[in-house]
Amino acid sequence: MKVLFVCRANIGRSQTAAGLYNMTHPGQATSAGTKVEPIAQKLSDRPGAANAITAMKEKGVDMSGNTTTQVTEKMLDNYDKVVVMAEPTNIPSWLKASPKFEYWDVADMKGQDLDTTRKLGDQIQKLIQERL
Repeated sequence: MKVLFVCRANIGRSQTAAGLYNMTHPGQATSAGTKVEPIAQKLSDRPGAANAITAMKEKGVDMSGNTTTQVTEKMLDNYDKVVVMAEPTNIPSWLKASPKFEYWDVADMKGQDLDTTRKLGDQIQKLIQERL
């Protein structure tokens, strides 16, 4: 199953989820954000992604070279499921209306310490195992 994981800025939750899903389903997941900076940036250049990058390296996934991507309505055509972890106020109505839409309530990793970021990654991993 091809999955698009979406969070707000595409620097923590959705990148982590795609990396974890691809560990057991190689090449089947990508990530995007609902409010991404105007220019795609490498995660390693985004200070808010540092702990997510570290936590994922500990799990054997290197996200440092990943770039941020803005979600578009057209992107949904390429996926069987779209898992959204952005805050409800940051989710476009067209995304909520998609029959592929599934919402996961996961706190933002930005501004969290490394231990909390690890716990959020574990929460995402558990959700992947239970729901996908």
